[in-house]
Amino acid sequence: MRLYSSLLLVLLLLLINNVASRKLSHFKRHFIRAFWDKLKDKIKDATTGKFSLDFRQFDKEAMLLFPDIGFQSLTNDSVWNIIIHGWRFEGSKRKDWFGFSASQWIERIAKQAVDKSDLMYLNGSINRDRLKPFFVEDESNEKITIKIGDKTLLVKTDQQGQFYQEIQISNDVIQQLKQQQQQGSSITYDAIGDNKDEAKGVIQLIEPRQGITVISDIDDTIKISEVLDKVRLLANTFIHPFKAVPGMAELYQKWRLNNNNCTFHYLSGMPDQLYTLTHEFISDNNFPDGSFHMRHFGWAASSIFSFLHSQSTFIHKTSHLHVFLANTVRDYVLVGDSGEKDPEIYATVTKQYPERIRAIFIRAIKGESFDDQRFLTAFEGIPKEKWQIFNDPQQLPLDLSRSPGAASG
Repeated sequence: MRLYSSLLLVLLLLLINNVASRKLSHFKRHFIRAFWDKLKDKIKDATTGKFSLDFRQFDKEAMLLFPDIGFQSLTNDSVWNIIIHGWRFEGSKRKDWFGFSASQWIERIAKQAVDKSDLMYLNGSINRDRLKPFFVEDESNEKITIKIGDKTLLVKTDQQGQFYQEIQISNDVIQQLKQQQQQGSSITYDAIGDNKDEAKGVIQLIEPRQGITVISDIDDTIKISEVLDKVRLLANTFIHPFKAVPGMAELYQKWRLNNNNCTFHYLSGMPDQLYTLTHEFISDNNFPDGSFHMRHFGWAASSIFSFLHSQSTFIHKTSHLHVFLANTVRDYVLVGDSGEKDPEIYATVTKQYPERIRAIFIRAIKGESFDDQRFLTAFEGIPKEKWQIFNDPQQLPLDLSRSPGAASG
C-alpha cells in the first residue's frame, strides 16, 4: 500500500507540474504551486501514519440516500405519494484516479482566484472529507431495489448515478410504518444495490394537511458561505468550519414551537455531494430537521461558483417549489437571501400561487437598503405586507400567522 501511495504521489506531482508549466498564467502557476505545497505536506504525513488516507473506501460501490418527502393524495385519501432520491457511486476504476482528479480539481480551484490578495482567504488546509464525494464516479444504469412497507420495486440510476422516483403507498401501510418505526412524521425505507449493499432512507411525511411549511435556502440564509465572492465561497466550502448565521437556528426553533404543524425543508443550489456535511451542520447547530433538496455537481461545470449561480439553480428551486405547492394545501413561508436569485424565484412562485404563500423573508447580505430597487422590481404586484427584507433574525415575527409588515425590530 505504501508503494502504491508513493506512485500516486509521483503521478500527482508530474501532472501538476505539467499543468502549471504549459497551460496556466504566471499567477495561476504560483497559486497552484502554493496549494501543492500545502497538499504535499498533508500527503507526506499520510505515508508516516500522521494523516491517514483510506483508499479502500474508493474501491467499492456505495449509496447516499437524501431525505425527501411524502404527501397524501389530494384526490384520494387512501393513497400517499412518496418521493425517493438517491445517488449511486464508486471509486474511480483508473489506477491513477487520485493524480488525475487532484490535478483537475486544483486547476478548477485556480479558476476561482481573482488576484494575489485573495490568496489570504485560502490560508488553510483543504478539508479532505469535503473533497472525497467529488472524487467518485457516478454509476449510471444501475439497478436498485427499493423496499418500503410491503412494496418492492426496481429503479435505475441515470447518467449522474441518481435515482428519483415517486411511489404510491396505501395510507394503511403508511400508518403501520409510523406505528412500527415510531419516528413521528417520518418513515424509513431500504435501498439495496446489485452487490447486496444496503442503505436506509428517510421520508418526511407532510402532515396533517393543514399547517405551515417553511422552505429555507441554506447558503447565506442559515450558513455563512459568501456566495458572491469566488474565493471566500471556496474557502467557506472546502477549508473553514461551517458557520451558522447568528440567530437563525433560534428563530427556526421558535417558529417550530409557536406555529401549529410547522415543517421545515431545505432547498439549495449547492452540490448534493456536500449533503452529509450539510446535514451534520443542521444537526450540530440545532436547526429543525427536514428534507433536503440539492443539486448534483458534475465536472462539466466550470466551478462551484458558476454552478451555484447558473440558470439551472433557478430551475431547480422553482421546480421543487412547484412540487410542494401542487401536491399539498398547506401555507408556505419562503426564506432566502439576496446573494443568489431567491427574491426573483420566490416572487415568481408567489405570483403563481398568491393565496398559498403566507410570507417571504429575504436576508440582505450586500448591505442593501430594504427598499432597494431590486426588491421593489422583483416583488412588484405582490402586497408589501407579504414580503420582508431583514439583516437580523430578530426583525422577523415569531407568529407566522401575522403578516411580515406587522413585525418590527
